[in-house]
Amino acid sequence: MAGSTRRHRVRHRSGSARTRRGERHVLLSALPALAYLGLTVYSLIDCLQTPTEELFRLSRSRWIAAIVLLPVLGAVAWLLTGHAGRGRHERAPSGPDRAAGYGWTAEGVAQHPIGPDDDPDFLAGLGRAQREQKRLLTRQEEDRRRREEEQRRDQADPTD
Repeated sequence: MAGSTRRHRVRHRSGSARTRRGERHVLLSALPALAYLGLTVYSLIDCLQTPTEELFRLSRSRWIAAIVLLPVLGAVAWLLTGHAGRGRHERAPSGPDRAAGYGWTAEGVAQHPIGPDDDPDFLAGLGRAQREQKRLLTRQEEDRRRREEEQRRDQADPTD
């Protein structure tokens, strides 16, 4: 009886190992399909959200048809050439009328700096704060020296 139970356990273990390998195979074979689906959905949504004046060469309906009907080619073509003036990921040009570090928005160049380290007013304010702090520390140091000098005089001359 003990022997038959043992054989049963061995069969069960090997069967579950085969099942795990089969599950891994199914998951790995599904990855290309999931990647294609994700690429297609992303390209479709991006195409639908792109303003008409930014579409490159084809109309929106033709881009959508290309993305859907040409399996990977349509989505890749959209990502590579779909936008004519895609400025979302570029750095804004600097010049006399534009401060360096200002970013792009959907409407064009942003009217505010991207970060405080790019804002000249913020940097000037930091410089003012540092100078004020230095003046305050200098004044405190002078007061401390004056008090120490007065204490030394009072200790040296007890007649007062």
